[in-house]
Formats: sequence, structure tokens, C-alpha cells
Amino acid sequence: MRCGARAARGYHEAGSFFHETRSLNRSAPQCESPRLFRATVVNPLGPEDCRVHVDGGVRVRAGRIEAVGPIERVAQGLEAETLDGVIVPGFFDVHIHWVQHQVRGAFHADLLTWLTQHIWPAEMAYADPTRARSDAQTFFADLLRAGTVGGMAYSSVHPEALGAAFACARGRWRIGNAVMTEGAPAALIGAKPMALSVIADLAARYGAERFVVTPRFALNCSPDVLAGLGALARAGGYWIQTHLAESPAELAAVARRFPEALDYTDVYDRAGLLGPRTVLGHCIHLGAREWDCLAARGCGIAHCPSSNEALGSGRMDLAAVRARGIRYALASDVGAGPSVSLLHVMQCFLVQHRAAGERVSAIEALYRATLAGAELLGWSAESGNLAPGKRADFVLLPKLGGAFDAEGWLEHVMAGTPAELERRPLATWLGGSATG
Repeated sequence: MRCGARAARGYHEAGSFFHETRSLNRSAPQCESPRLFRATVVNPLGPEDCRVHVDGGVRVRAGRIEAVGPIERVAQGLEAETLDGVIVPGFFDVHIHWVQHQVRGAFHADLLTWLTQHIWPAEMAYADPTRARSDAQTFFADLLRAGTVGGMAYSSVHPEALGAAFACARGRWRIGNAVMTEGAPAALIGAKPMALSVIADLAARYGAERFVVTPRFALNCSPDVLAGLGALARAGGYWIQTHLAESPAELAAVARRFPEALDYTDVYDRAGLLGPRTVLGHCIHLGAREWDCLAARGCGIAHCPSSNEALGSGRMDLAAVRARGIRYALASDVGAGPSVSLLHVMQCFLVQHRAAGERVSAIEALYRATLAGAELLGWSAESGNLAPGKRADFVLLPKLGGAFDAEGWLEHVMAGTPAELERRPLATWLGGSATG
């Protein structure tokens, strides 16, 4: 059955079965036996739309979803592995600092004070390759425990830390080392990869599908460095990630550093850093001209409500984003965000925007934490929800008793503390194989 605003359009589960369950994985080895998982299935399709199979099945072959639908129609005589819970797609976190995982939620201050007094000193430790590899292993294991199967991450300035992250990554990730050439401790801005030629070498080593061009934010890069990074990204087809308009003090400092720019957004626009492959974190304190620019350039936004709450940064103007059709997905922004749990981020998304009078639903929160993230990163043909041909990356969450209502169930499953929500998922699968 369909849930959400489009349910009234008269969807009939039986009539749509062939489209949903036909095999699209024609290249999969036919000798590999399929597996059938039986549970309630909640599958996001859009911000106000999801499909629910109360007694559903997900059939997997060679790491891909072969069919999903009512259990009696996908079974094809297979013996099902019955799961006590609800299957949803794996989460995507489109803005997270893996080198801040060990200090997540530990400090609270205005953004600039938080960076200078706490975060940059913590990131200096990642010059040590042994520390980097150990922490990277822990980070990706904790993400899977919390149900996150992919996304986009920031590393520290150190090439060794970037290499450790790629070596330890589990799931599908794009990662970039933060570029910092000014406005930070000498131990960070003096690190070798700050030269554009070295950044270009790292980009070529890891490739455009994995490496992200990552100017940390405007205050850490000169205009020439920003322009050089923009040119590198355009020439190589690389994705770009950075921060934009997170705090009022940051805006004032950017205005002093770049007096020639119209506003903060114009700093990046002049450098050629804005486009459909750009993901901008936060975007809280923007004017109408800036919103129009982001829409015109086709940029995506990593919306970080839990982080914004933790640092008292403010609330993203959801009405402005919706009015212009700007793409956005949810993100934890660990370490300002206190938890890697996207369930916690979903909770904060609902609380903050409802308090401001915006219409948001739990179904939209699920979409923004799953399919929207895959769409933002250009992966929706392969990931993001439960559809034939896509990667079999999914999560099992606890189920309530009684009649199943997707909206009510989602509200319940995302209630709790960050620590509780990190352990709320019962299991996570990558490519049809359980992790853990």
C-alpha cells in the first residue's frame, strides 16, 4: 500500500506489482542462489510518498535487489528468512567529518570558537597514520551499527588520514581532505597537501567517483586557492563540498576577508565552486539573492539540524529552499552534531521545523535521510531505496504491535536520545550481507 499525500490517487498494490518486482539485474550471475527476506517493508519514493508492504519480501541476488513486494508474490517458492522488524533503505549522510567522530558532541560554542579551541587541535592528531587507521575503522563500524551505508565525508588535511578513510570505508562514500591554507594553526595550514598540485595528485589517485574537492570554508582559503580548486573540480568532473553561512560571526568574518564579494555565496560563485556537483553544508544565514544563486547553479544542500541545534547556529529557511526547488538531504555533521544516527537527525528535523510552523512529516524525514541523499550525490540509480536492480543495502528497525501505520511508526522509532538511536537499528545489510 502507498502512504503519504499520494495515497489518495488510488494506488493498487496488485496492479503495480510487475513494475516493482521485475528483475533488472540482468548482469548478475544466474548461478548464485537468491535470498528472500520477509518483514514489513517501508520504501520511500519521494518527500510525501512511500510504499508499505505490511507482510513484505525483499528478494536479493548477487548483492542486488531482484524483487520487492508482497511476500506471496516475490517468494517464487523460496524459503524466507523472517525478520522481526521493519526493513527500510540504508541511510545516507551527506555531510560528516570522520576525523571528529571521537569528539562528537563534546564541545559547545559559537562555530569559530568551537573550531579554533576544540576541533582544529583534535584534528592535528590525524598526522599519525596509526591513529588515523584505528579511528577510521571505528568510525565506519559505528556508522553501519547506526544504519548508515554511504554518503560524503570530510577528512583532515593529512594525506595519510584520507588514505586510511578510503581503505576502511564500508558502503559507498565520497571523501575529501579539508583544504586549509590560512586562518588556522600552522600545524594544519603547513601540511603538505595544501599545494594545489598535491590536491590534484590526490584527486587523480582516488578518482572522480571517490574524491571530493573540499575547501574547508571561505575563511581557510585565499581567493586564488578557491579559484584553483574550482578549476580543478571543473576540469576533472570532481564533486565539491564546503560550508556556507553557518553562523553570524562567520558571515561577518567572510565579509571582512572578501570585501569585493556581494555576499558569502558570491565568494564561492566567483571561484567557480558552485554547480550541480556542489554540496553545501548548513546554508542558514542567506539572503534572497543567495538562495536564487544556489537555485540557478543547481547546488545541493546538506541540511544539518542536529549540528545547528548543538552550536546554536540557527535554522535553515526551509520555505526558501522549497520555494526555489533546491535539492537537499539530511546530514549529521559529526562532530558538531552529537551523533552519527540519522534517526536522531530526522528527529531534530521534525522538531525544529514544526516549531517554526513548517509542514514536515516523518515520511519526508525518512526520504531526506535515504533516497534524497542518494539523489543529491548522483547515486539514485544504484542506491537510496528498495527497487529492483539497486544495491541491497538496507536496515532493520523495531516494529510496534497492532495495525501498522508508517507515519506513526516512524515518529515512534525516531524518539529517544542520541545514544539510544545509534543502537536502535537491529541490523544493517550491505549488498545483501549482514554487517557487524
